Amino acid sequence: MRGTLCAPRDAKVLQLLLHGYTYDRHYWQFPHKPATYSYARAANQRGYATLAIDRLGSGQSTHPPSAAVTYQANADAVHQVIQAARAGKFGTTYEKIVLVGHSFGSMTSYLEAGQYQDVNAVIATGAGRDINVPAAGVIAAGLKPAILDPKFASAGLDPGYVTLSRSNHKMFFNQANAEADVVDHDYEFRQASSLVEISTGLPYSITSNAARINVPVLTINGSEDPLFCGPPTSQDCSSSKALARSQQSFFGAHATVEGSVIQGGGHSFNLERTAPKTFDEMLDFSERHVAP
Repeated sequence: MRGTLCAPRDAKVLQLLLHGYTYDRHYWQFPHKPATYSYARAANQRGYATLAIDRLGSGQSTHPPSAAVTYQANADAVHQVIQAARAGKFGTTYEKIVLVGHSFGSMTSYLEAGQYQDVNAVIATGAGRDINVPAAGVIAAGLKPAILDPKFASAGLDPGYVTLSRSNHKMFFNQANAEADVVDHDYEFRQASSLVEISTGLPYSITSNAARINVPVLTINGSEDPLFCGPPTSQDCSSSKALARSQQSFFGAHATVEGSVIQGGGHSFNLERTAPKTFDEMLDFSERHVAP
């Protein structure tokens, strides 16, 4: 697996950053206008070390046959990274780890944290207990075999790897809250992902073991996210408190569950104009529960 570690001097808390489907680590370390759109930069300035990885089958990490890139395999790979961080294999022994996900990365966090119980807090962005199935179906319909995209034509991927069309990629954003050049740059970073991963992961609300997560959890969504805040999903995005209440029963009885709704935010809200507010919400939660 490939990733980028950014560690301020004497940082003792690591935030492990997991990107979503058809993305890679650039989502967290966006090189275009990083003062606004790089979460890793914001976290480093607050004293946290960050490790943004390319999940299994994405970016510069290994691309096994697509059938081997399952929901469970991705969680297992993340668990190995956490073990390595706690064992000091990245130069520092990180005793506290915050698992931070976006979209499918959040779903992977639910499985990893619930199954292995090896992190101190979870931040789930662009996700939640319930997904808006009709909206997810529209986006899924825009997936195409990666081998038909010139970017991946020579990558040697099997037909089980897919990527997004430009038009469906735009559905990830509230266009009124996004800069056109940022959306364009994001599309250039698009990746291929395994169909098996998404098909094995979609029952996550049943299979993720999230009910075994008993550490602080923040769910943070954009109010205009069609996947997790749009009807007919049963997730309540009317306010941050309402979102927290709607998630409480998804996690363990001893979890401290918080919610935050970013007004005007779409699905990929790290890359929208409200990104600084989003990052403050995430880092304020981290400082309340896992101080750097």
